[in-house]
Amino acid sequence: MEDAPISEKPRSKYSLIWGLFAGALSAVLWIVSIPPFEFAEAAYVAFVPLLLWFASRPSWKATLLISFGTAFVSWLVMLIWLRHVTVFGTIALSAIEALIYLPWFVLARWIQGNVRAKAVLIRLLAFVGMAGAWVLLEWIRTWLFWGFPWAPLALSQWQRPVVLQIAAWTGAYGVSFMLVFFNFCIAQTLWNRATTKERKMWTGWFSPDLYVAMGLLAFCIVVFFRVLPRPNSAVELFTAGVVQPYIPAELKWDDELSLEHLNVLEQMTYFVGQTDSDVLLWPEAATPWPIIGGGDLSLRVQDLIDELDKPILMGNLAYDFETEEWFNGAFLMAPESGLHPDHYIKRELVPFGEYVPKGFRFIEKIVPVGGDFTPATEPGLIPLTIGEETWKVGSLVCYEDVFPHLGRESAAAGAQVFFVATNNAWYGEEGGAPQHAAHSVLRAVENRRPVIRCGNAGWSGWIDAYGTIREVILNEDNTIYFRGGGNYTVFQFEDWIRQRSFYTRNGDWFVTVSSGFVVLLPLFGRKPGKQGG
Repeated sequence: MEDAPISEKPRSKYSLIWGLFAGALSAVLWIVSIPPFEFAEAAYVAFVPLLLWFASRPSWKATLLISFGTAFVSWLVMLIWLRHVTVFGTIALSAIEALIYLPWFVLARWIQGNVRAKAVLIRLLAFVGMAGAWVLLEWIRTWLFWGFPWAPLALSQWQRPVVLQIAAWTGAYGVSFMLVFFNFCIAQTLWNRATTKERKMWTGWFSPDLYVAMGLLAFCIVVFFRVLPRPNSAVELFTAGVVQPYIPAELKWDDELSLEHLNVLEQMTYFVGQTDSDVLLWPEAATPWPIIGGGDLSLRVQDLIDELDKPILMGNLAYDFETEEWFNGAFLMAPESGLHPDHYIKRELVPFGEYVPKGFRFIEKIVPVGGDFTPATEPGLIPLTIGEETWKVGSLVCYEDVFPHLGRESAAAGAQVFFVATNNAWYGEEGGAPQHAAHSVLRAVENRRPVIRCGNAGWSGWIDAYGTIREVILNEDNTIYFRGGGNYTVFQFEDWIRQRSFYTRNGDWFVTVSSGFVVLLPLFGRKPGKQGG
């Protein structure tokens, strides 16, 4: 990597002070752009302070320290709810995420130091490469170690469906790409404004970089209006009654309280079952014993269902006595017919929660249930019959809705609606539940499938195929965290009942394209030439 001559380097003490300020400001903006905060617009400028500092060519040592510090603090605050389960794990995971993103910040320092004064076309190509590098990192996080693609930058737009629609073609990666590219263009515009002596319109606030950034945002808006569903094209699927037993996570697997917890679940189910609903939803691992291999539990649940005369789509556990294997999944029990043979087994297990990775057997599981769980490899669709219609349900248990490929595999297999059963009671009443729920919005848009959610303590609600949050179950205090329930009516648009989105059909092609942009980045690492437009 080429660097500036010694004479061009800024005084180190001023650079360090500026860097600390830039890092702190970028961390704040990055944090508040991610739910539960509702400042989505912060994502468009979150990295601008750091990018401006990088353009001043700080030392590599300062770049490494401040970049790591910025990323570490940002992830620590975004994941602070995880401390309710493990303080050490929260710190360690934040450090790992910071290390994953550190190469991107170093690359940004190199690019910013070399393209700030180059021609506009060269700059924009470099910015495209950096946006592609960010996308590649988000994709790598899906597979690195045990996979943790939590809180991609696109998550910041979960309440902005106008911007999200491109995800139906590019996946959520396309939204992240746009946001990162926008950051670079804004940073370049501000740099031009601060360093150009002649206040020309073309090189001042109205720089070509800004034009391109605004044009890309305008493209997203145009796509939104072009893909709006036809008027009166919504088809009602069913009304779901949501049961939130709100069993404290630390007490859920206490054997002495098992019967009490089952009684609470039944009481809440009776309460919700009296409402006008077609199907009842239970959260993840709803009962204290497995629905398969749990003795007389299935008979007791069947009696409840027969009395209410409504099917229950539930998150639950299963145990195989012959193989001594535990499974976490989703199951359907209906009046008279009982447990449906088609069920879903979770594909992406939580490390140290549902299994202990090889080489770490000295660390005990966080969740005290049996041994390690066994994952499945198939999407396992569940046929839900309401009246004369049967809808294929693709399930995503716990944090599986965080993984783009799992939702896509379910939709490609024929899922017409996604069911997310989860238990966020582990993480307190802070930002964990809404932050988790935001990922379901991305999966809905990517695959043009409505998402129904049921949480032990909340967030419960549903999201339509365009990423609009239609209903959230709240109590009289206007909070998602409560014991009780409610219902919502789910619909789908005619155009998408039997169609699949471009992303569902073609997968992560945009990641491949982004990787191609990254390959071009070394071309921009030459010593800056004359001042460009």
